[in-house]
Amino acid sequence: MVYAGEVIENPVSGERITVLEAPGVENGDLFRFDWDLPPRFFIPGHVHRWQEERHEIFSGTLRGRVGDRERDYGPGERVVAPAGIPHTWRNPSETERLHIISELQPSRGFETLLETGFALVRDMQADRLGTPKHLLRAAVLLDEAGDEFYPTGIPEPVWTATISALAGLGRALGYDPRDPQKGVRLTKPAVLGLAGMFLLVLLRQRASARRAAGS
Repeated sequence: MVYAGEVIENPVSGERITVLEAPGVENGDLFRFDWDLPPRFFIPGHVHRWQEERHEIFSGTLRGRVGDRERDYGPGERVVAPAGIPHTWRNPSETERLHIISELQPSRGFETLLETGFALVRDMQADRLGTPKHLLRAAVLLDEAGDEFYPTGIPEPVWTATISALAGLGRALGYDPRDPQKGVRLTKPAVLGLAGMFLLVLLRQRASARRAAGS
């Protein structure tokens, strides 16, 4: 569980989150945080099924696309992405960091997903040989999130089936997204087998999606 004042950093992307309000009795299911983003930072298109996402720009420029509308937002401006509407965010500057105040409501545990996800990134950076293990841990985490969100760049059935298959394998191997010590150590043949399975699932789901679109 996150708490007000906690700082969460992503060592790979360079983003830093400072929790301003954590979900709780006093403020309901609201997650409010200070978000500091490096130059050229980009969040691909995605959809939150149940959450409204709000950003107020403190410094820098936020380039946002909500639905079919894209524009730049400067200091003092606000942008809202309603639940169910595709959106993407970018810091278009080559040199300037972007500083925004962000809110997700209802949070529905998204703050824990972020905190654990950043920890997984740190584990992968520190243990590159164990990357397949950490990717399976990430799949379990995403599967636990259920249908809270999904990326728009991948057909939803493909995303759901792929994450479900990888999470099932991760659970079978004993991986816990919150504990890097749990689970078996993968050998090179196992890694190659995992990659092959992932590709097979992806290809089969894409073929199914094409058949459904053509019917």
